[in-house]
Amino acid sequence: MKRTAFLALAVLVASTPGWAEIVIGGEITIFDGSYVPASSNSWYNTQNEDQEVEYNCVTGQLWDLEAFYLDTNNVLTMVGGYDFENGVAGAPDGSWSYGDLFIDVDGDAVYGPAASAISNGSEGSNPDTLANTFGYEYVLAYTGAEDGAGNPLYTAFYLDPADTTLLVYYNQNDESNPWRYFSGGQSRFSGSFTYTTGLGDDLDGDGDADVLGGSHNAVQVNLDWLWDYEGTDWNGIITTHFTQECGNDNLMGSGELVYDPGTPVPEPASITLMGLGIALVAVARMRKAA
Repeated sequence: MKRTAFLALAVLVASTPGWAEIVIGGEITIFDGSYVPASSNSWYNTQNEDQEVEYNCVTGQLWDLEAFYLDTNNVLTMVGGYDFENGVAGAPDGSWSYGDLFIDVDGDAVYGPAASAISNGSEGSNPDTLANTFGYEYVLAYTGAEDGAGNPLYTAFYLDPADTTLLVYYNQNDESNPWRYFSGGQSRFSGSFTYTTGLGDDLDGDGDADVLGGSHNAVQVNLDWLWDYEGTDWNGIITTHFTQECGNDNLMGSGELVYDPGTPVPEPASITLMGLGIALVAVARMRKAA
């Protein structure tokens, strides 16, 4: 968002306990397509998403969308210094709030300068609507409510290219679109994200820093359900997208889901017993044949 909109904004960041940790899996973050290599500001001139925001936007950990991770149980994790549940105060309507989690399953997601070309000049300084889903087939749309544990609730929608999305507030940040789902999608089911705060730089507690900035929040959601809708012929490859209302930062990911991750892998001892059993059956059949 425009830097001038926040000259008088003061935000207090609560200190976070260093003991919090989560299971994150492998990082699947990809370059969001927007940076200015000639800039003297390191928050603008990098293709890394950690400690980076969009050009001419407000810098700092509060606005940083840092990384996507995907584990072998198909749990997607989104990490940022940004508060994915409450947003950040200062917007005309109260706070610069969270967007929705968009998912592409056929490899045609439009992002970066290509996304800007679709929506440039169509809005002003408002989150206007656009009949275009930017290539995403699914969206997990926040409902604004929480479950009993305080986790944000969402509704999963299947999207048609002609369905309507909301654009980010500032048209200078068109490369961050889309911001939210608006209308036209087919409701599939409802669920809840797992929301964790109080994370340090070492997200998973393995002794190594995963992201920088000292204070992090994480949204996690299981994506097994995509196999139910896409079928076993699907290759499992997803592209994920998230941005804030103002488009201050744009986070992209690309990874591959595991089919049927719940199938247990046999332990070595079990494999040995299985082999012994097969051998005994073979011997018994040979004796019977003789």
